[in-house]
Amino acid sequence: MYIIIKKILQSSMSSPNRVRWVFDCENWFPSKNEWSHAFRSIQSEEKERIGRFVFKRDAKSSIIGQLMIMKYLSETACVPWSNIKIKRDTNNKPFIEDCNLNFNVSHDESLVVFAGEKNTSVGVDIMRNHYKGGKSLSEFFRLMHRNFSLKEWDYINNGTEKQKINTFYRFWCLKESYVKAIGTGLTINLRNVCFVPKQDLKKNDFVTDTELYVNNEVMHNWVFHEYLYHDYTITVCLNRNIHPIEFKMLSFNELIYNAEYITEDDENYCNIFMAKENQPK
Repeated sequence: MYIIIKKILQSSMSSPNRVRWVFDCENWFPSKNEWSHAFRSIQSEEKERIGRFVFKRDAKSSIIGQLMIMKYLSETACVPWSNIKIKRDTNNKPFIEDCNLNFNVSHDESLVVFAGEKNTSVGVDIMRNHYKGGKSLSEFFRLMHRNFSLKEWDYINNGTEKQKINTFYRFWCLKESYVKAIGTGLTINLRNVCFVPKQDLKKNDFVTDTELYVNNEVMHNWVFHEYLYHDYTITVCLNRNIHPIEFKMLSFNELIYNAEYITEDDENYCNIFMAKENQPK
């Protein structure tokens, strides 16, 4: 699948500090040279973390996310890749010290998405609107309803089974993008984080008027840009009212155009990756 993300709003204006990127891993089958170029362009600790993935699919998504972070920081802050030192906080969120650039990555199935902002907290989440759990949908919903308010759950449980799945993932993207933006991860009581949609999602457009309530108090300073493309939901959370901007599909060559090698070559690392299965059978 090759996805072209169309322009979202004619009035939206991007800037070097604000980016939205998408990469489609489905048709990316890296050669040994490409895989070597990729892992040599990320920090050694991230290389080792990615090397522990059992399947190629997960390793590819993770390394693309790291390359997006490096590309954004290098181009926006105008610093060489070798000078970028990414750390992770207690919730495993990547960041760099003493910098007003904020960024977030998410992936599901074949797509990896990235959002970058300056002086603005940002979280992004993506979910394919396709239930792939091992349990029945009713059992899955029984286990997951504890993460939603009664109002949200009433909203989710309307319509056909397909509509319920789509709505569930919409609310999940909203919650994930928010907790990623505030930096807590899924450590807070998600039932106290309640979303009130005003309209349905639209293909090739953003919905921007969903309201957030935390402990029954409306949070006017948080904005959510929700986007539906084919069978994926993408949500970007921001802590100020700002226009949505266009998502840009990146190729691998665009992603590594200005990349620098910051680790040594490792043929064994390449061989181990090439020998892995792409995904569970």
